[in-house]
Amino acid sequence: MSVLSKARLRFGPFELDVQSAELFKFGQKLKLQGQPIQILSILLEKAGELVTREELRQRLWPTENETFVDFEHGLNTGVRKLRAALGDEAEIPHYIETLPRRGYRFIGKLTEDVMASGPAAGISECTDVTALPCEPGLQEREALSIARLPKRASRSPAFWLTILAVVVLCVPALWFLASQFGPRTLTIIDSKRLTFNEHVGPGNMATLESYDSIQCDGRRVYYTVSDQQHLRYVSVYGGDEKVLPSSLQFPVILHLAPDASTLLIKPRSATGSTETQLWVMSVEGATARKLGDIQAQDAAFAPDGKTIVFAQGQELYVTDLQGSNPAKLATVPGRAFWLRWSPDGTRLRFTVVEPKHLTYTLWELQSNGLLRQLLSNWRKDAQVCCGVWTANAEYFLFREVNANRDKVWSLAENGLPVLQGKPALLSTAGASSGAVVASPLSKKILVSVATPFSEVLVGKPNNGDPKSLDIGLPFVRATYSHDSQMIVGTTQDAEGGALWRVRIQSGERQQLTTAPMIAFMSDISPDGQRIAFMGRSPDQPWKIYWLSADGGALHVLPSEIVNQADPNWSPDGQSILFGQPPLYMAESRVERNLYVYDLRTQKTSRLPGTKGLFSPRWSPDGRYVASEAINEQSLVVLDMTVGQRKQVDLAEPIGHPFWSSDSQWVYFNSALRLFRLRISDGHVEPVPVKIDSRRCSRWIANSIRPDGSLLFMCMQMHRDIYALDWK
Repeated sequence: MSVLSKARLRFGPFELDVQSAELFKFGQKLKLQGQPIQILSILLEKAGELVTREELRQRLWPTENETFVDFEHGLNTGVRKLRAALGDEAEIPHYIETLPRRGYRFIGKLTEDVMASGPAAGISECTDVTALPCEPGLQEREALSIARLPKRASRSPAFWLTILAVVVLCVPALWFLASQFGPRTLTIIDSKRLTFNEHVGPGNMATLESYDSIQCDGRRVYYTVSDQQHLRYVSVYGGDEKVLPSSLQFPVILHLAPDASTLLIKPRSATGSTETQLWVMSVEGATARKLGDIQAQDAAFAPDGKTIVFAQGQELYVTDLQGSNPAKLATVPGRAFWLRWSPDGTRLRFTVVEPKHLTYTLWELQSNGLLRQLLSNWRKDAQVCCGVWTANAEYFLFREVNANRDKVWSLAENGLPVLQGKPALLSTAGASSGAVVASPLSKKILVSVATPFSEVLVGKPNNGDPKSLDIGLPFVRATYSHDSQMIVGTTQDAEGGALWRVRIQSGERQQLTTAPMIAFMSDISPDGQRIAFMGRSPDQPWKIYWLSADGGALHVLPSEIVNQADPNWSPDGQSILFGQPPLYMAESRVERNLYVYDLRTQKTSRLPGTKGLFSPRWSPDGRYVASEAINEQSLVVLDMTVGQRKQVDLAEPIGHPFWSSDSQWVYFNSALRLFRLRISDGHVEPVPVKIDSRRCSRWIANSIRPDGSLLFMCMQMHRDIYALDWK
């Protein structure tokens, strides 16, 4: 019997309704009609066999008055549109194989026809954007079920005894199945490296919303490259990377449309805000267009391809493809990002960041409006985020955030709860797993993998490549003491960031903090006796601590300021100047200011005229304070004696200011460049630094010694995409 005698033909995630000539993907109707659908029907009719171009001409262009040119153009166009809808490529076909100059052959696997599923089975379409996408046909099926319900009759005691016996017998049977067969576990059977540029994704793990998202349509993987900020894509089987032109500066990928035609993107913020304008652009690189006037921290397409969900602060909204008439969906307990629908559109899962304590949790919003936290009883203090489903919702993949060693876990989704197990680890030790996505067409997982490396360099400007400072520790942040005899820095490992002190001449090392505390920016008092640093324990905000340079008890800065950052000692060593974390590291809607804590009076006071400033540095003579503006594109110097203010603006992010020992210059970093500002007249000039980019993909100058030597932190984050085959 011909396959076309069946009402429905299914292959992969696709389903062809032969009678209505409609094609569906995961139950959602695709915009494909006319000759592409006819070509697909003919190829499916002879699945696995060659269908010649002549046969296609006779069946689709039977009239004699049509020219050969019309036929060639029409057939080529029809096949191209069909392949685009299927996410197929001629070079690496999944479904349609080209036999040059002969014809085409359908090489996919046809499954049993499904007579009562999908949109053609009397199912209504949900178009109300004020609610989650409804389950297809739910109202019709409920009405039918209610109509068939018999009238309730009284039940005899024997009936209830029978029910009880069935329950008693079934519960042990379920436990027996669980013990015999156990939970299903996703197993990786092969892997292949797809990219070789070593700079996939922003790779900035300090940001809460780590937008190193990668997207896959089954044939291509879309991603960003941090060094040039270009959108790119590569085949899921590897090959040459190709640039996707974009009119936006510093674009980041948020999501890919279900029909694989459109990307949701947004530019990186120039003000430090997590919310920026949403844009949509074709995967062919056409000019991007705004999604209405929507400013959001994240967004994603719904499986129907007609609806977009986006997050603003603690609110979730839905809108159409024009960004018009957004409707509130839910309020969640924190800042939401990494929004992902289940393939059937009945559940929305997302990550919530509670900015006060900087915790990452996974949540689910169901079609009935129920909001629940996922994995709440899995592991104490586990920081989880960024989940995605495999194409058939068989597994749910998510990341565990842990300093620079993120891990990917899988959780079986289908089947009875008693048969479901605990999350299983996918990633291996030694590397950090970043963004993960599952192919919608095959059993492939695409993941960005990073292998970080760091070292401390020291050298003078215009004096060739700086030399490595062999301290025996992989510092990722470091600073000198005023006499250059001591260096303090943080290491990054699987458990977090530890603070260490190293004496330069003797090489003696002392660990000052340990896990689970994470240490970040630090500063050494002018007399070299005390060290201040910002750190936090799990589920706690950033705080300023200080301790002896030889180690010992930690003293926390007792201030009502919840999140504190970037401590800096006063020249007399009796006060600590500090700010608040940037927008992406703590509460985004809290006003930033600079503060001074006096160790003698144990009082905190706000520094006047510092609204919108952070990352402060006191000049050695005590007269000036240099700091960054919250937009990270301006350096501001305050003269504390007369209240004057100097400001330097650049069209690129700047950071990490520090002073010369004579207080005449303030240095600041910007995109692999170093500048300095002369205080006397406001003159700004570049500082010549020669560091081979192959040695350091990113470097930061931290401080300067009295002899003019600069201290550099050299980071090399090799990050690429790997394809993992699973079963």
